[in-house]
Amino acid sequence: MQRRDFFRTVETSAVVGTGTLLAAQAGRAAAPAAPPPFKIGMYLPELGLPFDPALATAARLGAKYIWFNRVPDEPEIADLTDARARQIADRVAAQGLEIFLLNAGNPFKKIHLTDLDLKTMTDHPEFRRDLQNLERSMQIAAEIGVKTVGSFTFAWPGEYSAGKPTWPMRWLTRGGVIAEVDAQKWLKAFSLVAQRAEKYDVDVALSMMPWNYTNTTGHFRQLVERLGSRRIKVMWGPADNLNCGEWDTATAGFQNVRPFLHGLHLKDLTVRDGLQLDFEYCPLGRGDVDFTTVFRQLRQHQCDVFLSVSTHFLPPGGSRVEAMRINMTRLQELLKQTAKEA
Repeated sequence: MQRRDFFRTVETSAVVGTGTLLAAQAGRAAAPAAPPPFKIGMYLPELGLPFDPALATAARLGAKYIWFNRVPDEPEIADLTDARARQIADRVAAQGLEIFLLNAGNPFKKIHLTDLDLKTMTDHPEFRRDLQNLERSMQIAAEIGVKTVGSFTFAWPGEYSAGKPTWPMRWLTRGGVIAEVDAQKWLKAFSLVAQRAEKYDVDVALSMMPWNYTNTTGHFRQLVERLGSRRIKVMWGPADNLNCGEWDTATAGFQNVRPFLHGLHLKDLTVRDGLQLDFEYCPLGRGDVDFTTVFRQLRQHQCDVFLSVSTHFLPPGGSRVEAMRINMTRLQELLKQTAKEA
């Protein structure tokens, strides 16, 4: 048995055992209230379609909520006028859909945190641009009635410039070691973000990527608790966590992110050689992510969250729409399976 399989078995048994004990202690107590229904969403750009056909396809495939970072044939989100933003929101509503997360591009995704100076970061051109774009997304969200905007969380050293030099260290340490000097930069940056979120009365959901500083649930929890803002939420990405060596993301990882959940970014992958960054995306439930435990945990704790389906893989024939249809179907199958266990 591989190390990751051993830990999964132990952790899952502990969760199930605890649940059984609590149920026994409850005796003949009244049954708990039914958990809220999951809100099925989609990351729209994965379809690779023009905006209106993408909206129609998302609705046809069963999504009720969408997330996007740009609109084809329209200005960048940060450059939209309020009037144009309202028109786009109307196009979404016409398909019976709602926007559950709005990104103005990918703020802070490709900025290396080590390139910022703690005292002068607001003078850094790329940082200043992305902060302004993120603030503009907040203004638009407030204008069109969207409650949450999205952000990334800065790149590890050399991710986009030097061939990911810190990856082996991060894999071997289950996500890497964040130096205090970098933690201070991160906290200052997102203090500025949180101040703006309070001003516009919106939340900010942070994305998880292996290449960003919130690559694991442990790092997210470590940083967000030090920040102390009620405005900071998370788009939990179990596949990205697992791809950084966090094999217990479905159990201990869930407990790390549970108080901050806005939604889940759903994709699956198989890690062939973590040290060498050798992995492959695949349909939901066919890879290494323990989605059965993830959805069981969400149900047991009655989490009111968005389940945002992504793909990242292509089926035979190369259709991105077919990839999304496969993952939407797989999601429903996994949810039905865990519902029967409840």
